[in-house]
Amino acid sequence: MEPFSLDGFISKRFISASVTHGVTCKQVAVAGTNSKDIKAVLKSRSDIPACLAVGRFLAERAKETDVYTCTYTPRERDKFEGKLRAVVQSLGDNGIDVKVYLD
Repeated sequence: MEPFSLDGFISKRFISASVTHGVTCKQVAVAGTNSKDIKAVLKSRSDIPACLAVGRFLAERAKETDVYTCTYTPRERDKFEGKLRAVVQSLGDNGIDVKVYLD
């Protein structure tokens, strides 16, 4: 079991993602399109470029806390496609090794 896990939430209005420590349940890195630094550079807060920006900012913040690997297991209601896949792909492109466990 990896100590860090990725959690993502995508709605029609915004996108947010976080990296959480599995034992202590503390969030070590958080990024979302509602934060001021990301909101300022985006045209829309719920499209694919917004997902890529959230992944990039989350990767930067995770690296600041020395986290370079995490796992992602989608919930039953989540489909691993489209926007969610874009966030995970952006994390991988920016230096975070994400292991995806699909059932």
